Amino acid sequence: MKNIYKYLLCFLAIFACEDDKNLLEDIAVRGGFIQFNEVPTLVFNILELDTSTISEQLVDPNNNATNYALALYYEDMVINDFVVINSFPAELNFTINDIVSALGITTADIAQSSKFTFVATVTTTTGVFSGLSPDFDDNNVNQGGDSTVRLKSTGFRDAIEFDVTFFTPPGRTIKGTSFEEVPVGDENATYTRNGGANEAGDLVNGANPPFVDFTSTGGEIGFNSEFVPVDNISTSSLGFTSERIGVTAPLSDETTDDTLVPFPDGNQAFHMEDADGAIRITFDTVNVPAGQENSGVSFQYFLRTTSWETLDGIKAYANITTDAGSEVIQILHKLDDDAEEVEGVWNTANSGFLKGVRSYELVIEIQSGHDTEDIYIDNVIVFEPEI
Repeated sequence: MKNIYKYLLCFLAIFACEDDKNLLEDIAVRGGFIQFNEVPTLVFNILELDTSTISEQLVDPNNNATNYALALYYEDMVINDFVVINSFPAELNFTINDIVSALGITTADIAQSSKFTFVATVTTTTGVFSGLSPDFDDNNVNQGGDSTVRLKSTGFRDAIEFDVTFFTPPGRTIKGTSFEEVPVGDENATYTRNGGANEAGDLVNGANPPFVDFTSTGGEIGFNSEFVPVDNISTSSLGFTSERIGVTAPLSDETTDDTLVPFPDGNQAFHMEDADGAIRITFDTVNVPAGQENSGVSFQYFLRTTSWETLDGIKAYANITTDAGSEVIQILHKLDDDAEEVEGVWNTANSGFLKGVRSYELVIEIQSGHDTEDIYIDNVIVFEPEI
């Protein structure tokens, strides 16, 4: 009787007493499980891809693995036997360049949202075990692997299914504007233009706010606005003569859905409504400091909750120069249904870090054909990585 209790206690504690160490092996088959010896580093700075290396020690806690074959998964591609190891402990070493080379892509194809998944097949003296989790279909047939998700919890440091992902470091402002240096007046003041309502051309500041142009005094980026006709944007008329367009402070009577206090940065922003066409805002060219190979441009925007029509919304692009010449890159395109998907909250349009850009000229076009279609712009930044 004493021996029975001794065996039972050993089983419940999930460890064998020294004299009965083969008890569990008599009633169960050990699977294949490989783990990282320490918590691995699997998230990498997207600006340092050329020097990023996965270098970790692998161990075999069951002491029964005879082969560890790591497959690489990316989008619809699978690279089998990306890494093969036959004895443990072992060093797992490969670079991001090794990954892109195996896939036939380049590091330029990697974005912050990119993810490389690795799944191991572990061969032991008793069988072959897939690192995929089980996936049973409607007929109760397993279409997946052998590894329970419990083995993939953080504490087990499993090396049988894991992801390599990326992060973008914080940006530091090279130059920007939150429209704080531009004088503002009465919150209901309107901008009145000269010339025909639907006449394309430059908008010029009047004697009083709201102002649509700003000449930099060395602090914030300057900008210039113009009107661009957009055919069929309004059923009533094309163009405008006097509307709430230009730099403004928040309205005091905004509804709950459209609370704009505070603005994302500071107490002012550029506003436009009911232009019955497009307002094109061209910001001053900002040069990237010499020797800086990573930079980008971003801004924040707000679309009031309403019914956005086909030609209503916001677009943005940047004219950039590089050592090889010049080009245009699209930053944002939210019209019609796409506009309704982002309405009611502040959003960020961001180029991400781009390599080899020498200067940026940001251009934002905001267009609407109704007085409930308010669009705000704030916090325009040309940035570089923090040191």
